[in-house]
Amino acid sequence: MFEQLTQLIQQSGLQSVINNPEVPNEHNDGVIAEAQNSILSTFSQLNANGETQQVNEALESADHPVTQNIQQNFAGNIMEKFGINSATATSIAATLIPTVLNAIKGGGASGAGGVVGNGFNIQDILSSLGSGGLGNGNIQSSINSIGGKLGLDKDGDGDVDLNDITKMFR
Repeated sequence: MFEQLTQLIQQSGLQSVINNPEVPNEHNDGVIAEAQNSILSTFSQLNANGETQQVNEALESADHPVTQNIQQNFAGNIMEKFGINSATATSIAATLIPTVLNAIKGGGASGAGGVVGNGFNIQDILSSLGSGGLGNGNIQSSINSIGGKLGLDKDGDGDVDLNDITKMFR
């Protein structure tokens, strides 16, 4: 399921990230991974706090506070980690995050890449977040797994951490 989500984000990010001249090509995978991390970590935290209704509501509206929070965190993270300017980061977040959440909801997405809603079952996502997916202290291993597949383990030590980020800029 997380691989499907990665693929969905990559397809959704075709125009806003991959074909964006303001995002250096060497950072495309990192920005995509950061979008996934922003979404999953927020959903994981809400799920752990028993606020699953907030997740459902976030999938329904780009104006929902949870959706706005994901966008702000994502924009801030890509500015900090990849040196993307504020206007570009905000624009990417405002485009990519709602598109992905809409596709998760099953509403599909239009535009570049022809992304179609994958009919993700939000309950499946939440249960995997809470039971070995990203929950119960397993978030770092999931980030390591996803980050490794995206080539973010730059130092080859089996995890994605500050050392890898440092090596991205050398």
